[in-house]
Amino acid sequence: MDIRGPFHNQKNAAKYCGYSPSTFCKKLKGYKLPMAGPDLKRYPQSVLDAWMENPEAFRPQKRRARHKPVQVKV
Repeated sequence: MDIRGPFHNQKNAAKYCGYSPSTFCKKLKGYKLPMAGPDLKRYPQSVLDAWMENPEAFRPQKRRARHKPVQVKV
């Protein structure tokens, strides 16, 4: 994915996507969007465009559960 600006803070990113800031936060739950800018607190506009076009591409992969070793008595 090509990450390019402009870069939006949360309030401006919400406005760009057509949501209120609180709704935007709720919509982002369950998605992993790459951040950029100072302290990684900005949303690149290219990422927001890609997320709005295909949100499922930003769902984190489910991790497989590790199995604990089982002791076998012989």
